[in-house]
This record gives sequence, C-alpha cells and structure tokens, in this order.
Amino acid sequence: MRIVLAAALLSVFLMSVAGCGAVIVGGGAALGTYAYVNGDAVGSYDSSLDNAYAASKAACSELGIPIVKERKDNSEARIQGKMGGDTVTIALELVGMDITEISVRVGLFGQEDAARRIHNAITSRL
Repeated sequence: MRIVLAAALLSVFLMSVAGCGAVIVGGGAALGTYAYVNGDAVGSYDSSLDNAYAASKAACSELGIPIVKERKDNSEARIQGKMGGDTVTIALELVGMDITEISVRVGLFGQEDAARRIHNAITSRL
C-alpha cells in the first residue's frame, strides 16, 4: 500500500513540474546517457572531473577544435573552442563522488548534431 501511495504522490509531483524541469529530472537518473535540452547535450558520467576534463581536451584535439579559453578548479571546469565560426562551450561539473556532468553547446542557440558529435567523442574516452 505504501508503494502505491508513494508512486501516486510522485506522479502528482512530476505532473506539477512544468516544462524542461521534468525532462532534466528524468534525464539525470541514468549515468552514461545524455539528452539534448535547450541547446545543450547534457549527461552525467561515472568519471572524476580530472578524467572528464582530459577527455574533453582530447576530443577537441581529435575533432580539430582549437581551444581558446579554459579554466578548471576542484569542482568544475569550462573549455571554450572554435568550430568554424561558432563557439564551442564544454562545461563540466562534479556533482557527486566521481560523477561528472558534461554539457556541450555549439553556437549561440545550439547545434544538436555538432554537440552530439563532440559529446560522443568525449564520452568514448571516459
């Protein structure tokens, strides 16, 4: 009975959450998968920030994306590069013990195919 009640309450709560928030809640549940949300390819991975950062830089090198700006601290990192005339932004955030969220955006409004290609190149190195 408690399980049914909990499921019903969870369903009501999820229905009350509007728009993209519900997508993010559902998308963040599984490690190793990503979703394209609001112009960003975003996913969480079983990887330290250092490993994800190194994988991101290696992916940029492989794909011919020159890095023009980068910064990293203990909990987050950001890499900016250029692909054609577009800015590529890779944001990394340590969200748990060796769990890193990786977000890739290409251009001002986001280019899904390019973001997915970069994201796949990063995750293949994790």
